[in-house]
Amino acid sequence: MRNSAHESPTGGSRRRKEAAAAGVPGDRPSNLSGYDGCEKSAPSPRGWVFYDGDCRFCVCGATRWGGLFGRHGFVWLPLQTPGTSERLGMGGAALREEMKLLHADGRIVGGVAAWAVLFRSVWWLWPLGALLGLPGIRWLGGVGYHWVARNRYCLGGHCEVSSPPPADHTHNPPRHRVFFELP
Repeated sequence: MRNSAHESPTGGSRRRKEAAAAGVPGDRPSNLSGYDGCEKSAPSPRGWVFYDGDCRFCVCGATRWGGLFGRHGFVWLPLQTPGTSERLGMGGAALREEMKLLHADGRIVGGVAAWAVLFRSVWWLWPLGALLGLPGIRWLGGVGYHWVARNRYCLGGHCEVSSPPPADHTHNPPRHRVFFELP
């Protein structure tokens, strides 16, 4: 049943239209996807996550997790983006050692500390982020993260780390051989 005092002929509520004219948040306009009822512009990012764009493992991770954390205010960018080394204040090996998270206030964290911040931004991952903040767990997580970071090119399906050449035991016999051949 339609109440003519509160609804317009087009089906919208007159109170809603009056509230919108007064600046009171109402229903979300269909043409503004990022509109949250208070402001019409997109919120500023909470931070920028820099990952190795040359690493297939890292790119797959950014593809998998980027959308989730992107909805929570984190922008994902490859480390190879122009200006990244100046923005982070580091270059070379330090830049590619681990993923970096640049907070909107300028703080930089990397590795497992960055993942802890990201996990704490999502309600259902918050316990994992809190767990990664505990001293013993943070250390273990750091060890695991740095192992993955060192071997990330091999984990992505294409190992760029060259294996050492096979040992030639004819000229330099292994040291244990002498021990086992003693009378």
